[in-house]
Amino acid sequence: MFVPPVRRWWVHHDMATLQLSTASNAPTVDPDRVDELREFLDEWLIGTGSFDDITVEVEIPERDPDTGEVDPPHLTLYGYASFSPAHRSAVRETVLEDLGDDLDEDEREVFIDDKTEELLWDYAGEHTEDFLRELSPFLAEPFVVQTVGYEKCRFPHVGYQYKVDTDGKIDHVQLG
Repeated sequence: MFVPPVRRWWVHHDMATLQLSTASNAPTVDPDRVDELREFLDEWLIGTGSFDDITVEVEIPERDPDTGEVDPPHLTLYGYASFSPAHRSAVRETVLEDLGDDLDEDEREVFIDDKTEELLWDYAGEHTEDFLRELSPFLAEPFVVQTVGYEKCRFPHVGYQYKVDTDGKIDHVQLG
């Protein structure tokens, strides 16, 4: 007697992945403080997500060939991630507080740097207002950043906007 093989059907359900998109206006920045602004931005993890990190750049436009004028530099921020700044030095201090004395000098620095980068994700978003307040002196006009996100085909799951003016006043709007 023929016995057909047992067939098993597997139903595979992927977990819903949060999709995020973040963008800012392109405010002009103080042309005399571009290098200082770039150093400031290097101290921060601006945001992260399932697929990407946030890109933040200070762009200096090229000279207009017709007029010879150069537009002022501006700040751009964008990416497929959430705007959720974390300050590297604040996270590093936390690592130092929990560090034992059982490592030699070279191992210690490598361990501290690795642990700091690892913990940055845990602190994402905790320093957002600090970032905006410290950014404001570099700005020549208000900075606005928006994040929108969803899971699969559902209605928007995340939606918010931050705005900081040149005096450091912060407005936050949560959508939904």
